[in-house]
Amino acid sequence: MRLSVTPQLRSGRSLAFVAFLVSLIMWVALAITRGKIAGALGDTDDAMRLVLARSLLHGAGWYDQLVMRLQPPLGTYMHWSQLLTGLLAGLIWIVSRFTSMAEAEWAVRFAWPLLLIFPAVAAGLTVARRLGAGSAALLTAVLMVLSPNLFIQFVPGRIDHHNVQIMLAMWAFAAALAADDSVAWGAAAGAISGLGLAIGLEAMLFHALVGASFALRMAFDPKKSARPAIAYGLALTAATFGFFALQTPPWRWGLSWCDDIGLNLIAAVAIAGLGLVAVAALAPRLTTPARLAMVAAIGAAGAAAWLAIDPACLHGPFEAVDPRVRPFWFDRILEIQPWWRSIVSDRDSTIGEMTMAALALLAALFLVLRRWRRPDAGALLALALIIIAIGANADARRMQSYVVWFGVPVLGAALSLVSFERLRGLLVPTLVATLALAPANVAFAVNTAVNAVQGKRVGGVSAAAVSCFDIANFARLSKLPPGLVLSETDLGPFILAETRDSVLAAPYHRMSWGILAAHDVLNADPASAQAMTRRLGVSYIVDCPSYPMNVSAGSFGDTLRRKTPAWLEQLSPARDRVQIYRVRPSSG
Repeated sequence: MRLSVTPQLRSGRSLAFVAFLVSLIMWVALAITRGKIAGALGDTDDAMRLVLARSLLHGAGWYDQLVMRLQPPLGTYMHWSQLLTGLLAGLIWIVSRFTSMAEAEWAVRFAWPLLLIFPAVAAGLTVARRLGAGSAALLTAVLMVLSPNLFIQFVPGRIDHHNVQIMLAMWAFAAALAADDSVAWGAAAGAISGLGLAIGLEAMLFHALVGASFALRMAFDPKKSARPAIAYGLALTAATFGFFALQTPPWRWGLSWCDDIGLNLIAAVAIAGLGLVAVAALAPRLTTPARLAMVAAIGAAGAAAWLAIDPACLHGPFEAVDPRVRPFWFDRILEIQPWWRSIVSDRDSTIGEMTMAALALLAALFLVLRRWRRPDAGALLALALIIIAIGANADARRMQSYVVWFGVPVLGAALSLVSFERLRGLLVPTLVATLALAPANVAFAVNTAVNAVQGKRVGGVSAAAVSCFDIANFARLSKLPPGLVLSETDLGPFILAETRDSVLAAPYHRMSWGILAAHDVLNADPASAQAMTRRLGVSYIVDCPSYPMNVSAGSFGDTLRRKTPAWLEQLSPARDRVQIYRVRPSSG
């Protein structure tokens, strides 16, 4: 191999080695920059996942997913995947056989997201190699190391569901590209999508596109793609049913949901998966138009079943959110802000997201249009995934990771083809082009230009606000007799994780009653707040003055930060970041 030419990674062994090398670099980088997790639990979802895992470890039943410490006396049924919670609890239990429980929790919280990096990176390199020239995997590896946003959901302490869903979506994509005439890869793609749907519905549209790719390839080329399509349909149906039954209480099997796997999605998968099997089995005896018509009919029937069983799902996964909590809570959640709002509140980050979206879209279009007379099926799937990911990102910022994970391998593949066809594969000009088009570098250049014209603007959550979630803030509260805590919504999961208390509010859309009740008290006039608090049975009020409280001026929550009313006893020194107030016994 000449050193002047970009190395070609054609073997599976070389790809695995590069994937491990990228993972190693990121493990070290993330451990150094984001590895201090002993004093913090991550974000609200990380804290809540730990609460659920501890519940299993402390004897809760596998199907006991009603959390009574959330908005008692009603409690809240958490729809999060019990498969993931059980896996984390199992890992903590295994590690605790060799160390203390606290150290076991730290070890699992630290290592779990890092361990997911290798399979995610390997999937990305597999995608790039399938779509591009021989140097695609290497160029993608370089882009990955230069793309810090790629690993934002894989930092130590990140034990919620996002990283797992991203990794599974990437492997479903990679398996679909590898399954041209492979029954094994077809079955793998179906099983992966079934598991992905069981973990959460965030990536549901991406898994649907993977399924559509199997159906369309079978329709156009049944001789080559019918058997992989049959394997995919059977595996998808079996995996979805199996994982659903494993984590869902039998008495809830007949219920449908828009934010979780339920009867409506099970029916849709059964129609789509088994319908694909039937069409693929009949494919040799059908014409291409007939196959396409049947595939379209099956897809429409599956979607119709999902919506017919629960028509509200037409409005999205959060259709059941109480409209009364939207103005002061739900519509202010940072991760679900659309671009048109975040460009005002967090301009630099939003420009970075838009830049990545533009690069990914251009790269996917290049892959499709370079063979426009007979487009490659893999390139078409990549383009479809990126378009849907960009649309989802524009609507909710939490979907940005999918744009990056789909986009970086596609960009690497496009660069490899440009290198092969225009730069003769020469190493130096290829690396220069790769560095110049690295999304982080392009976003930096765009932001620099925008800030030069419009001025620098700081956005996002302040460090002082984030420090409200530090574990040490709740040590004083943990030593008090347990009771019901009234607090700002985002503090709820951390109070649950660090104390024996229950909370009235936490940032979960299925507990609108508690969120509304807590807000009504904090937003009430000071004279009415006492009676409302006692009526709810609140024992403590907890506040972090540096964290925004969405209440009106002069309300109880607003005045509490300046003066403690006589019916509350302040238990925290003024220097403490988190202030604790005990509700005094009623004189009556």
